[in-house]
Amino acid sequence: MSISTASICSHYSCSASDASGSSAQQKFQVEHWRRELVSKVNVYDGDLHDFLDLFVPSNTPCPLDAPDARIAEDFHPLKGHEVEHYDPLILIFNRIVATFPEDKRLSFCNTHSQTLSFPFTGFAEHHHKARPDISVSFPGDDISERSKSPNWLRYAMIMEAKSTAAEDAFDARAGLDRTNAIVQLAINARSLMFAHGLLAAYTIGIYGEMIRIARFDHSCAVASASFSIKSQDGLQILQEFFWRFVHPWKPSLGAIVGCDDTLRKMNASDEVWLRKKLGAEAKSLLAGVNLREGRVVDVWNDDVPEGSAPTKYLLFKLLEVNARLFSRSTMVWMGVEYNEDDDFSSELELRIIKEAWRQIIRIPESKFYDRLHKTIPEEEWIGLPRLVGGGDLGVREVKEWEKASAAAESSRSLRSHTAKKRFQTPPRPMHQTFSWRLAVGDDALAYERSHMRIVVDTVGRPLSRFRSTRELVAAIRDAIKGHRLAMERGGILHRDVSSGNILIVDRPPPTHQCAGILHDYDYSSMTLYPPEINANDGAQSDATLPALCPLEHCKQVKDAEKRKERTGTYYFIALELMDPEIKCLIHNAGHDLESFFWVLLWIVLRHTAHNHADGRNACDLTFPFGSDTLAAGMKSSWLRRQSPLLIANNAPLTDLLDDFKDLVDDATKQPSKKPNRPSNRVPITYDRVLALFDDALIREDWPENDAAIPYTPLKTSTNSVYEPGRLQIGSNKSVKKRHREEDGLESGYSDLESTPVESRAASGSSKRQRRDAASAPPLALPSWGSAATSITRVQSGATQGRAEGKASGSRKTKASKASKASKSSRKASGA
Repeated sequence: MSISTASICSHYSCSASDASGSSAQQKFQVEHWRRELVSKVNVYDGDLHDFLDLFVPSNTPCPLDAPDARIAEDFHPLKGHEVEHYDPLILIFNRIVATFPEDKRLSFCNTHSQTLSFPFTGFAEHHHKARPDISVSFPGDDISERSKSPNWLRYAMIMEAKSTAAEDAFDARAGLDRTNAIVQLAINARSLMFAHGLLAAYTIGIYGEMIRIARFDHSCAVASASFSIKSQDGLQILQEFFWRFVHPWKPSLGAIVGCDDTLRKMNASDEVWLRKKLGAEAKSLLAGVNLREGRVVDVWNDDVPEGSAPTKYLLFKLLEVNARLFSRSTMVWMGVEYNEDDDFSSELELRIIKEAWRQIIRIPESKFYDRLHKTIPEEEWIGLPRLVGGGDLGVREVKEWEKASAAAESSRSLRSHTAKKRFQTPPRPMHQTFSWRLAVGDDALAYERSHMRIVVDTVGRPLSRFRSTRELVAAIRDAIKGHRLAMERGGILHRDVSSGNILIVDRPPPTHQCAGILHDYDYSSMTLYPPEINANDGAQSDATLPALCPLEHCKQVKDAEKRKERTGTYYFIALELMDPEIKCLIHNAGHDLESFFWVLLWIVLRHTAHNHADGRNACDLTFPFGSDTLAAGMKSSWLRRQSPLLIANNAPLTDLLDDFKDLVDDATKQPSKKPNRPSNRVPITYDRVLALFDDALIREDWPENDAAIPYTPLKTSTNSVYEPGRLQIGSNKSVKKRHREEDGLESGYSDLESTPVESRAASGSSKRQRRDAASAPPLALPSWGSAATSITRVQSGATQGRAEGKASGSRKTKASKASKASKSSRKASGA
């Protein structure tokens, strides 16, 4: 078993399968996909039957005779005639599955001219559309007739075909530009996984007469060796794959390998039940909701005994989704506990159900909620959600698998002298990925992921949907209070303060009223013991204990201490953590407090009327992504602003934002390098920040009905172009090098499908370069894989000029008394 090592030159050409947006915008999106795929696409060069055993598990042997090789003898692919090959291929596939039982038979459809949007309606405009060459049905369904309204919900697998073997996306021998072919497969796999809640998705790449089977999960992709569709052996492999695909280890109606057996799609009777449950609120809660996208899930608590029945929840409204494929892939749903025998007499209790794929070496989120529950008194609770239930489905399944495997091994040992057939060991779990370990060994444990499903009690709105700016400020204030409670009472540091992780609370639980909450503890860390509890019989300890590295399995993972990551959503990371010249810095509470400032600024620039010279584009230009040097320079530039950002008719918010900026500026000043000169840095503290918010909220001159202004993202295609980079296909020799900090830097925004991080080694920036970051194009963006992997981003002249103006200059000095008076006068006028 091994993984082949190769590098493929990647260059985007406009995709026939991407029908949305301008060519430049497509380049921008595909470039993000390229970065996500770097070093996470592996080719299994072992025996094809071994590949099927490992990656397409089934315990139902195929009883059918091998296909006759003559069924493909008339297939003669020609270069430049790709579209003409689809129907002949479908004919071959139909003949292969013709003898399958009717309820297990697959059907195939030529869909190359049909456009499929991202599977969730509310988020579709932000993501790739696709035109799969050939779509494959679920077992027993007939899709042979082309649908007028194609939908991912009817497709179980996708095939992409090219006319020649030289276009094989996974074959590095020719070194051709073929990133787009892999991107097509990845987009299809991503959409299948989200549409059906799959644990793994399968795609087939056809290159001339050669075929590869590819398996995608949330940690990586593994492709088979190539085989010929015109050979007897190749057709038999394809038949075996189709048979296994429709005969998963845990069979159920319509199931395929990769299905989540703890989830099912919402049906008509579920919808009737839901509308009764929601009662008078159904109209408002279901406005704009496509209930076909809903699902019913099983939720187990981590501490329940094995064999206990799960609690069912009906998930009817998707609130947030991180649509990256190789990531946490977080989905946040609004839902209700589902009891088919409900008499609908009890009060409606809406819940938030979160699904995510955590890195296996990270502490499960449920453990942080458990610490909060044990350490924060009821009367002090504010700004934090409560865990209702849920836990780690992957850990649960691994325990069951280990038990079943031990039983199988014991039975094999007892029966080995009489057994006439091989005793089958249960396949690896699918709620926890094993792809890396199967590919490169147990050293790759750190890159695996485990499926989490948790339920919390507080339902809220994103900050971007505030109904008044005072509501916005109150929500952030209470989230800061929650952050303080978690840190000082529970010893928990959040480490990912972002606009997506703060919610405005509409229906606060009666036990803890608040205007906003801070949620999502995927990247948090916590002290070994709560700050007030010591291992020595509960003795008092130092409340400033440093937060531990948020890792589990340290003994199993080599050099675990070296795997500490910078975490947080890229746009809101504290300036000091982003500075390329500062290394080995411990993430602390002050950095999170600074992130609250960047969150407030982000929302203000996007959703209020203000006097920034760049108007609606101010946010995109103030928060560039991808280059630490540029991002740090822009943040430094903002802190040096001499005059406040004026929010129209809103003196309280204008003052708060400017005063908060001053706190951050004081806390981030670099200490003098001259000996015996005291530092003028003033640490940022909870008391100082909360005092600003409290003073602002008691003011009586807040405007009314100043709801968030809808935001349209800046069209990146007008400001940047991407030049060819390199895409590396998996190498087991470089696996430790290629996983950098990307997992801790996931964007919470669906308009950006991937958030890059600049390589420290590649930046090589001096202090002057950092301060004048925008004046030195082209920018060297991250090297994710090998030193040869680089992309050049060239800004347009207009944008570059604005950036130069903002990034120039030195740290601001204290304004004169006259300037201060003028500033106060402008503030008082309310802009």
